[in-house]
Amino acid sequence: MKKVKVILIIIIILALAFVGYQGYLAYEKWQQTEKSRDQLLIESLKANEGAITKLSTKLSDIEMRVVNDTLKTTIEVKPDYTYESLKEQVIELSKDEETNKDEIAKLREELSAQRKAFLASDDTILVKTTDGDTLLLYRDTEGSLQPASAQIDKIIEHRDVATLSEKEIVDDVTNWNIKFGGYYTLDKTYGVIISKGIFTVKDYSLNASLLLSDFEDIKYAIGADIDYSIGNNLNLGVGYNSDKDIYVKLQYEF
Repeated sequence: MKKVKVILIIIIILALAFVGYQGYLAYEKWQQTEKSRDQLLIESLKANEGAITKLSTKLSDIEMRVVNDTLKTTIEVKPDYTYESLKEQVIELSKDEETNKDEIAKLREELSAQRKAFLASDDTILVKTTDGDTLLLYRDTEGSLQPASAQIDKIIEHRDVATLSEKEIVDDVTNWNIKFGGYYTLDKTYGVIISKGIFTVKDYSLNASLLLSDFEDIKYAIGADIDYSIGNNLNLGVGYNSDKDIYVKLQYEF
């Protein structure tokens, strides 16, 4: 009976591993298709070193080129379309609101769109000049800096072109996802646990594990667990084993 239970647990673990791996492949594919146009543009420019790409939006004209392994982005701001400029136009038109109501409504829609883009940005920059002026910039969905202040007429930015370093390649090859440490169950048993990572998403990992205890008369169990990387190659996790015990574990990852 015990052998049957072990076989069933192994089958369940393999099924979870297969489903998890397929889910991981689907996630990777989604990530690839969702790759930003900015990154694709960088790769295209790097493949054609020095090539120039020009874009145009209501807010600005953008020129991008690769210079010495950096992406140089030059943004020529269209002054009538910054947030402050639009706001001033609305204030001016509001002096005769009845006559200009259609144009005011259109400008307010543009103001609202710019405000949403600014609030949605993960990267905003506030600059205080020696003259006491405040300059506000934000990064748009394409990854380019855009002005929120009317006093800015040009932005020039250099960014490193993303490349895979030699260290990252070595780390990827030598990471075996083998983990060794100790465990403790709710039934107050403890011992040594060896795990193999099946797949990882960010700092979380699904693992198949072998639990060893009672070293005078060695007992073992098979487990499936999820752990979280707490730094310095240490992982803290929780799982369920073939003895129907819930366990917690602390392991070092090789």
